[in-house]
Amino acid sequence: MSNNLIILILAVILLVLGYFIFIKPSDFALSSQAANPMADQTLLKTQVFIERRTKLDSVAISSELFSDPRFTSLRSFSPALAEQTLGKPTLFTLPAGLAPAVSSDGE
Repeated sequence: MSNNLIILILAVILLVLGYFIFIKPSDFALSSQAANPMADQTLLKTQVFIERRTKLDSVAISSELFSDPRFTSLRSFSPALAEQTLGKPTLFTLPAGLAPAVSSDGE
């Protein structure tokens, strides 16, 4: 009898738990009554992003500018840079004209 009672109590607990998990309407449902400023701000930023994206998608850039003779006749007057070696080949080499330091005790 006690085994049947334990099984009955467990079945009732599982039914109640199943009701609260799967059937009962959730308190987290999206509604106009729920006040969540973080979600509202995110939604507003998303809407602004979508509007700006729509405006940018409607912009058409013509490549005719790059084939215009006035553009193709432009020249750069900056001087060409000479190839230079940067840094030292090894960390411990001294620059030209410097001698290694000698300690006063001769070591």
